[in-house]
Order: sequence, then C-alpha cells, then structure tokens
Amino acid sequence: MNLRHLEVFHAIMQAGSVTGAAHLLNVTQPAISNVLRHAEQQLKFKLFERMGGRLQPTPEACDLFPDVQAIFGRIDTLNRAVDEIRGGRTGRLAVAASPTFVNAYLPEAVSRLHRHSPGARVTIHAMATANAIEERVARREVDIGLVYTPVMDPSVGVEQVGTSSVVCAVPRRSRLARKKEVTAEDLAKGIVVATGPTTRIGKAIQAAYGAHGLSMPDVAVEVNSSQAACLMVAKGVGIGLVDLATVHQYPLPDVEFRPFRPHIELSLCLIFPKNRPRSRLALKFAQGLREQFHPVRASMEIPARNDQASQ
Repeated sequence: MNLRHLEVFHAIMQAGSVTGAAHLLNVTQPAISNVLRHAEQQLKFKLFERMGGRLQPTPEACDLFPDVQAIFGRIDTLNRAVDEIRGGRTGRLAVAASPTFVNAYLPEAVSRLHRHSPGARVTIHAMATANAIEERVARREVDIGLVYTPVMDPSVGVEQVGTSSVVCAVPRRSRLARKKEVTAEDLAKGIVVATGPTTRIGKAIQAAYGAHGLSMPDVAVEVNSSQAACLMVAKGVGIGLVDLATVHQYPLPDVEFRPFRPHIELSLCLIFPKNRPRSRLALKFAQGLREQFHPVRASMEIPARNDQASQ
C-alpha cells in the first residue's frame, strides 16, 4: 500500500462511507472509489464489503487498521511539531559566551525567548576565551556565540548588537574612589587587575594605549573575566580594568566604578556559522538580545553613591 492508499483507507474507516471519506479528503466520491479499488488490487484481498446498503470493513481491514491508525497518529504529531516550529514555540538552541556575558545578558535574553517560545530548550556554554567561542561556532557545535570584536575566523558571520566600554573598578575606600574618572597615569601607581593581553578586552586596552602613545600598565594580577577582577578589587587586591557590563551583575558594595581615560570602547557582537541557515529560534533569540541591549545600554551609567557626591 502506498501513502495515498493508506490515506483513503484511513478516511473510509473514520467516516464509515465513501461519501464521508470524500468529504474528509475534499475530493470526489469516484476518486475515493478508484483509489480503494487500486489498493485492493494491490493487496489481493477486499478491504470493504457492502452489506445491507452500508460499507463494512472486512476482518483483514480490521487487522490492518490499528497499524494504519498509529501511522496517522505519528503524522498528526509531526504536523503539530511543524506548527510549533513555524510559530517559533519550540526547538533547541545552544549559545556560547564568556562568563561575564552569561551573567550580564543571557538571563534576560533567555527569559525573553521563553516568553515567546515556552517549549524551547536552551543550552548555555560558558567559555573562558573568545577564541574558544569562535571555534565552537565555526565547528557548528553551538548555534550562536556572544563575543567582543574583532572576530578573525572567516567561517563565522558577525552581527553587532551593541557597545560597551572599559571602566575602572576601585576599592570603595581608596583615594581613586574620590575621583570622577581614573586615568592611565593613575594606574602607573598601583596594582592592576585585568584580563590577559590575548583577550578581547586586553587587546582593546593595548590598542587604546598605543593610539595615545602611552606605556601599557603592568598587570600584576591576570584573571579570566571582569567579574573575577571585580571580586579581587573587592578584597583590596588592586585596581581593576573591567567592561561596563560587570556593573550590572551582582551587587559589589565594596567596589566603586569610575570612567577610564583614554576611553576604550568595546563592540559586542553575535556570531553564527557562516554558511548555515539560522533557525527561527536563533533569529528570535538574536532579536530579543538586540531589543534588550539597546534600552539597557542607554541606562548603563556608572552608579554614583550619595556619600561620594560631595567629594
């Protein structure tokens, strides 16, 4: 039996007549009768007999029907899955990002996604370096990566979603907490805590220092994230060079954030496998992140304390 045979047989069993089956399938009665006749010729036995003016299934048809019904049950399930995918209500999404981005941006982004797609399954991979994130995306092990530029791998597509900047994290009771901004000269006199020179933030700091003819600060404590740098600063280890996203993570009552000069801008971007169509879920996630970032970015002012206002 081919699929058309199964469809007609299933419709007749459901409707109890050729007329009813024709109505279910939106075709003519002769069309139903022709398909049924061809199916019985292929099978070499009858599926229905007319008794007392009504079409009755044969014992052989009754034996076949549970299996045919199971097939159409699976088709109904498939159609529901297609409807859910079409509406973006379900699917799987894997996202790779640095620990800072996982904490700063992804909770809201995933929350937005689940409001529109409550059945979506999301896997978050916190990666130590941007290079590792790029590699995961390039190998198609994840659907989306979130990194700062520059992105060097030619096998990934890049879409900018916003900007941030490097600020100084200083102990609340230090002299630098009394300043409106911290300069490169201030860092020459203290212990600097920052991510390494091979990170995107480290490279951005190097570029800014080079553009202004400044000597690079001596990073005495090298960490793998801005969050780790802030925790070091909270314990009085030194002065942190961190990205502004850190300000909007967990409360750090012992840390003050101050603008840094020279100004160092960071460009935040989404990366995707370049030659692979994006799923509807990935597009929804990216749109939600863009919508989240811009209003949040507008309010990303470094918080000032009342006890510092008079100083």
